[in-house]
Parts: sequence; structure tokens; C-alpha cells
Amino acid sequence: MISPGGSATSPSVGSERFSDEFLEGLRREGDAGADEAVQTFFEVVDASASGLYPMLVRATGGGLDDEHAPGVAAFARMLEPWPEWADASLVRLGQEVFGDWGMQLSAGLFMASLPMTYACAKGAEPLVRTARMTSNPKRRFLETGQMIIDVMSPGSLVAGARGYQAVRHVRLMHAAVRYTLTHPESVEVMGAPPLEAWDPSLGTPLNQEDLLGCLLAFSVLGLRSLERVGVRLNAREAEAYVHTWNLVGYQIGVRPDLLPLDHADATTVANRIFARQSAASAAGQELTATALGAMGDLLGSKRFVGLPASGVRYFLGSEVATLLGVPPADWTRMIFPLMRRIDSALSGVLGLLPGQHSISAALGRRFVIGLEAAERGGGRPQFEISDELRSAWGIDLN
Repeated sequence: MISPGGSATSPSVGSERFSDEFLEGLRREGDAGADEAVQTFFEVVDASASGLYPMLVRATGGGLDDEHAPGVAAFARMLEPWPEWADASLVRLGQEVFGDWGMQLSAGLFMASLPMTYACAKGAEPLVRTARMTSNPKRRFLETGQMIIDVMSPGSLVAGARGYQAVRHVRLMHAAVRYTLTHPESVEVMGAPPLEAWDPSLGTPLNQEDLLGCLLAFSVLGLRSLERVGVRLNAREAEAYVHTWNLVGYQIGVRPDLLPLDHADATTVANRIFARQSAASAAGQELTATALGAMGDLLGSKRFVGLPASGVRYFLGSEVATLLGVPPADWTRMIFPLMRRIDSALSGVLGLLPGQHSISAALGRRFVIGLEAAERGGGRPQFEISDELRSAWGIDLN
């Protein structure tokens, strides 16, 4: 249980600079450090036969060596210190928030955060092209859950720890995607159809605005999803959760001068990005259809086949859900407002036994257990949950 004591203040660069013009400029920028590492790789290795992207899909940072992954392996091993603004006490508290309310946050992340990134039409294009480069597009959706578990486990963001390594690996994956999509004539992805030429009007693939928008979808929309299921955090807990995601964003390659953003500024910037980027797109709808199928697989019950669609509509609203091509809600739509009323009414009791004893927790629990049971394939290890989070969530599948 988290004590509500302490200040609710959190460092922030402010939201004033994030005008439409400024955000549009961010669309031309990638991640210089990771991009340089990938560029080094392609300068040394025969690009047409290299298979960098499949290599990164299969390997963790520890599975890369300088001989087979020049530039990339050295980047994966690099241990970078936290930025000066990072507050260790806030990071600890943010990870405790996830430990207390991870079941509810899991439902919100799958039904709100990820679909919102698909609603950003320009940012969805590199995501869907990446998904098409894998033999199982659902796998990429599910592995996002593993990354979230990794970074939100206590102590995981210290340089060299599991969460830090997971984020650094994702950072290299992003750089590999940027190179692959912008050099379709020189990169051959085994088992995938030829890549189409990249449209420069979309901006750099996985650019700084897209990275920042994804970060805010996890932090700001994560908190909104808690509110939608009746969980009430105090101000310091909310600030800590956003601050922890700021550190993840820094480690994943968001430009340092764009961070940190406190809860209020993060909300303002999130609203601006989502408002200017949300649009219907074939890419966003394809990703959403895949996500709905993956969520259905995780739930593992034909009785609730319509629940993922109902959940996306509940958390994001009908306008965004329609952009994404989400089917109309069925009878399961009644579950969500009922869940919010009951869990909100019981919030005082739930505060004593956080995260485990509510309808919303039961939904998230189905997702998490489904993740552990999912077959990742391709030589990947099974989904893992840290001992600390297992204890907090009362999960023991061994």
C-alpha cells in the first residue's frame, strides 16, 4: 500500500513549446544514437543478406556480439546514467503504483493506450509495415505487454537491469525499422514481401513526435483508464506514474529536451498530439483488427468475444473507435459502466487491498494470465513476470 504523503510536484520542461509547428518539426527527427549504431551495422555488413531486423526480433541485448552485429552490439551494451531530473523516489513510487494497480492498468493499456497510437494515422504506417515483416503480427502486440512488465518492475530501470535492457533493445528495433523502411531497395527481409517506397510526407518512421505520443499514451491514457474503472490515485501517485514513464521515454530515445513533462503538461501535450494526428487509416484499422484478435485470444472465452471491441469504445469513445474500424459494442458494453460504479463505490476498501479484489482487476488478470500462457514462438523465452509483481498481484502459475 502506498502512503499518500509527500509533495505532488514533479519536474517539467513545460508545454508551451509544443505548438503544431514545433511538433511537425519533430516528425523529421529519429533517434541519432540508435540510428548511428544501425548505420554502422549496414556499412560493415552486406545489407541484402544481413537480416538485422530478424536478428533483433530473436535476440536480447545480451545475445548480440560485435562480430555479427557491429555497432549494434556495442550500443546494446552501453550503460547510460539517468538524466539529472530523474527522481529515484518518484520512480520507485511510480513502479509501486503499477504494482498496486497493474491489473487495471493492463486492461487500459491494451484497450486504450495501444489503440490510441493506432489512431494516429501517420504513426500507424511504420507500425503496420513492421508487423507485416513478422510471421505473426499478433506477437508484436503481445510483446509490448512484456516490455511494460519489464520497465514497471521495481528497480528495473537502473542501467543494466532488465527493464533498461528491454528498452534499449526496443530502441534498436526502432532504429532498424527506420533504416529498413527508408532503404527498401537495399534491405531484404526474409519471408516478407518487398517493401514499398516510404512516403516522406509521413515524416521519418517512428519519429520524435510518434515516440513522444506513444510515451504519453502509456502514461496519460494509463491514468485515464484507471479513472474510467473507478480507481482514484492521489496527486503524488499520478505524478510518480507519469515521471516513471518519462524515464522510460528518455531511455527509449525521446529527445532529452522534450522531457520531463509533469502530469498537467503531459496531458496538454498528449491532447495536442492526438488531436492533430488522429485520422482514419487502413494501417490503423489493420493494427486494431490484429489487436482485437489478440485480446480475444488472451481472454480465451467465446462468451466475451465482443468484450475487446466494447472496451476500446468505452475507454477511447465512439469517435476514435470508429476511426479505428472497431465493431459496434455488443452486450458486453454493459460490463464497463457497471464495473466503474461498483469499483468506485468500493474504492475505500480497495485502497486497503489494492489491485486484486475488483471487477476491473479480474479483467486485467485475464489479460496477464493469457500473456503468460501465450506461445511466443521463434525461439523467444516465455512471457515473464517479476517475483515482486507476482507477489503484488497474487499470481503463481508455477
